[in-house]
Amino acid sequence: MTRWLPRATIAVLAVVTTLLVFETKRLAEQVGTFEREAHEQRARADALAQAAAAAEVDGRQSPPTPADGANPPDPAPEPGPALAEFTRVKLELHTTREQLAAVTALLEQRNAELQRRAEEAEQRARELLRPMPEGVRLCLQALHDCLREEGFAQQRFLRAATLDDEGLHDVELLDAAADGLGVAFVQAARMTATLDRAAGRLELRFYDGTRTAGDERAALSEDGLPMVFEDVDGRMFEARLPFLVRGEGAYPVELPSAARPATDLDIGSRRQWLARIERVLAMAKTEVRWRPTRLRGLHDGAFLTVDLVGTDDRNHVVESAHCGRAQFEVDEKRGVVSLWMHGGVLRRGGLESTIGSEGYRMLLPGLTPSQVTDAMFGMVSKR
Repeated sequence: MTRWLPRATIAVLAVVTTLLVFETKRLAEQVGTFEREAHEQRARADALAQAAAAAEVDGRQSPPTPADGANPPDPAPEPGPALAEFTRVKLELHTTREQLAAVTALLEQRNAELQRRAEEAEQRARELLRPMPEGVRLCLQALHDCLREEGFAQQRFLRAATLDDEGLHDVELLDAAADGLGVAFVQAARMTATLDRAAGRLELRFYDGTRTAGDERAALSEDGLPMVFEDVDGRMFEARLPFLVRGEGAYPVELPSAARPATDLDIGSRRQWLARIERVLAMAKTEVRWRPTRLRGLHDGAFLTVDLVGTDDRNHVVESAHCGRAQFEVDEKRGVVSLWMHGGVLRRGGLESTIGSEGYRMLLPGLTPSQVTDAMFGMVSKR
């Protein structure tokens, strides 16, 4: 984690900087447009002021006095047209000056907004480079460890600012997709952790922030963004994260807090078996490419609490499975290999079907019994 965190921080800074550059460019274009309009309005106001002054001088000029004995000059034309033109110019000048004042005020507002955004981005950059408090760092480390021990490896917390009775504040998280090809960046002002003791369900909920995935950036809803983890050891989370996790309800069976099933695998063994299962499934000639995303234990040649995802040619998740027990089954006489799953659910085509205790066999064409037996060190079920 020590080597990974600087790279993650740089990635977050790059995202923030990119967003700031685009926002600054947009505001700068608006400021330029308002400045050009203000310049045009000032030039128009000056021209109208000169026209108004000229019209006013012409209106005040009096006709010349005739000499003695000369015939009086013809009557002067009615001043109606000149007065109307003078009034029109004065009105247009007044309107232009009002428009100029409005554009100038809007220009000042945009300049102030641009300055505020720049100061906020600079402050945010300073906060990202500021080291986390030791207590917060230890809390995130413990949360990572607990999730990894439960088989959840797609979530990576980058940082948090403070920890109090209301949860973690100013949280940043990278959430990898189930197929391992996409990632979402979650930024929230607050995150809470709630544990349903009876169901063994941990819920992390993020409030007041954004979620960015690919080119899409969406604000979090008022109810927050939930991230749910099923079948977890609630006692372990409460023991290691007493200041963060809030437990609700009661445990169905009272066991010592340190007790864990003997079938659970340690982190190193779990990763090795996940990699081995993934290699076997990758060799199968199935229409959907399957890979495991979670594994908790091992007992009598079967894997316990297994999650699988299936992706198409475009790496989109189209199927998934969650089962309490799974094992590779080989039929040496027929040369058939299958993955036998028991107890859980299978999701495909938008539908969800239950996998009963009798199990569901997913054929793995393209594999031979000897290949699977060797790859799994003989840990297969023979039919």
